Amino acid sequence: MKRCFVILFYIFISMPLLAQEETLIDGGFHSGGYGGPVWKVGLVNGHLGLFSGGRGGWIINHTFVIGGGGYSQLLDVETDQFSTEGKPLYLNVGYGGFEMEYIHESDKLIHWTVHVMIGSGYVKLKEHNPNEAVETDNIFMFEPSFNVDMNVSQWFRIGLGVSYRLAMGVDLPGIASSDVSGPSGLVILKFGSF
Repeated sequence: MKRCFVILFYIFISMPLLAQEETLIDGGFHSGGYGGPVWKVGLVNGHLGLFSGGRGGWIINHTFVIGGGGYSQLLDVETDQFSTEGKPLYLNVGYGGFEMEYIHESDKLIHWTVHVMIGSGYVKLKEHNPNEAVETDNIFMFEPSFNVDMNVSQWFRIGLGVSYRLAMGVDLPGIASSDVSGPSGLVILKFGSF
């Protein structure tokens, strides 16, 4: 009888463990954020273009990032276009927008991320001497990327990646959307609370 009582006692004590409520979100919510510079090297109008910019975002549960970024071409690239005065024209691109990122196993020393930017920007045909825009057009920009990040410290990460810049709506003489679109290699520095 005593043995039966002990067994019933243990069953009664363990009942709350069996009755734990299951939920979609378990309450283990973590919030962080990061920001930092980004450099990209990629093809623009068949020439190498260098972009510089920055991105930042809110990190949800060490896995998803919602944020924004902006990028500008540092050096103009040549075109085969000429101004009405016969001066050569150069192409310059800038863009920015809403960004989302998935981070796979962010606690690992080296991990991968998938990132996408959806936004708008500009394409300029410029003269040099004087440095002024001859024609400007607004564009839509979509840029997915795949990155490999390394955790340097708790507050600093470095990333290398590849992206494809897809421009749409370019309407400049002699310049097509395909001239502005192209692959890029990128270096990302992330500072924040991960």
